[in-house]
Amino acid sequence: MTERAARIVDTLIGLDPLAELPRTGWLLRGIRPCESIADHSYAVAVTVMLLVDALRAEGVEVDGEKALRMALVHDAPEAKTGDVPMPQKTKELSAALKAHEATIAERLLPDAAPFHEAARGESLEARIVKAADKIQMMTKALVYERQRRGDLHEFWMNEGNFEARGVDVAAEAFALLRARHADPGSWELGRW
Repeated sequence: MTERAARIVDTLIGLDPLAELPRTGWLLRGIRPCESIADHSYAVAVTVMLLVDALRAEGVEVDGEKALRMALVHDAPEAKTGDVPMPQKTKELSAALKAHEATIAERLLPDAAPFHEAARGESLEARIVKAADKIQMMTKALVYERQRRGDLHEFWMNEGNFEARGVDVAAEAFALLRARHADPGSWELGRW
């Protein structure tokens, strides 16, 4: 058996808990069942793909593969730490968790560079991933509210949930999400 094959299989085994681990923020608000971390990561990757396509259509040069790689592993360490919700993250806890997640990423991923770049949030691709992470979360909040699965008012009041990070199309998506939240009759689930 080759070392590269073992690394692939071991990485998949290491990431497997993400499929079962729920997004804690939804659980704390009584939403059961709720999306898993893997569900979230997949939806963030799709959001990144859509943002990259929109930016490219405007003539912006962006490395889509790099952005997708970051999106796919941005929460990878949560396979070991679980999903620590925002209200629990003090400044000190956030710093310690960030350092711990960096160590986990080094052990868990064959190439941890995409994780580290996403965590820094500096490059255009990393900023797209950060914005996509919030767009996905707020879209899920909108859908859960539409399904009458909980009151997620606090999500809409937190300005940090609408950080476009200098990505114009992300700002447009956030504006549309807010408009649809304000006027639930303006859209419907499953209209495709």
